[in-house]
Amino acid sequence: MKPKNVLLSTKQTAWEYLKNEHDNPADVIPKEELEAIKKGHDAHYTALNHIRKVLESLGIPYQRVYQPYAAFDEFKDRDLIIAVGGDGTILNTAHFVLDETPVLTVKSEPKSIGGLCTINYTQFEDAMKNIIADKLKIEKWSRVEGSMGNKADLALNDLMIGPRYRSGAARYEISFNGIKEAQLSSGLIICSGCGSSAWYRHIAGNEGIFPRDANELRFIATEYDTSKGYRLAKGAIKQGESIKIRSLMSINGAVSFDGDSNKRMHKFLTGNEIEVFLSKKPLHVIRAL
Repeated sequence: MKPKNVLLSTKQTAWEYLKNEHDNPADVIPKEELEAIKKGHDAHYTALNHIRKVLESLGIPYQRVYQPYAAFDEFKDRDLIIAVGGDGTILNTAHFVLDETPVLTVKSEPKSIGGLCTINYTQFEDAMKNIIADKLKIEKWSRVEGSMGNKADLALNDLMIGPRYRSGAARYEISFNGIKEAQLSSGLIICSGCGSSAWYRHIAGNEGIFPRDANELRFIATEYDTSKGYRLAKGAIKQGESIKIRSLMSINGAVSFDGDSNKRMHKFLTGNEIEVFLSKKPLHVIRAL
């Protein structure tokens, strides 16, 4: 079926960011590095222009939102969302998708890692033709959900509890499966299958990687004194279970959902509590090739 209400969610390139922050980026960035940043910018817009031309040639109307300036209302009532960029763009886009709208994830720049991208932009036309012909598969990527009082948020990769600025320590009380204990570490990570191949993997190792559609989350404390013998230093949160964390950080405490963007980071100070569980809102991702 041909999509009729498409949203194109695109990234802010490093070059665009620098232009916004500095009158003359050359004053703060070495020449060779700046040239590489410009090449990445040009590569992204080559990809974006190709995608636009394909959509227009197929007669598919679309609107564009520009990360990081997107708003939730722009993602409502769509029949297809196309995220164009790299992993950061996919994470930013997923933050705004609260329903079952399918998402096509497209890598636009060769230097991007693009682990969450299902196609390269050069494959976009073939993918769209398959989508129109209903030759596609929908994968349901598990997400982390955190509830703090009347606030809730989602993470596609991971949720991190710890000091907002890395010079401090993470102090918190954790409750899970009838066990409650206070911990001191550099942070607590709770991840989905997507996140298990990201930050979590650097702590748990490659054996910690699990499927993106798994019906569980995993958690692990980072950089703690092993002589403390913590019983909840790591574990798995199955479907229907939840883990509760209470902050013991009087200053600088934070909980972040997929990174340190101000839109996805919340204060987490002494007495604040969060309940974390496997969300009932997985991200619906298209495999069209």
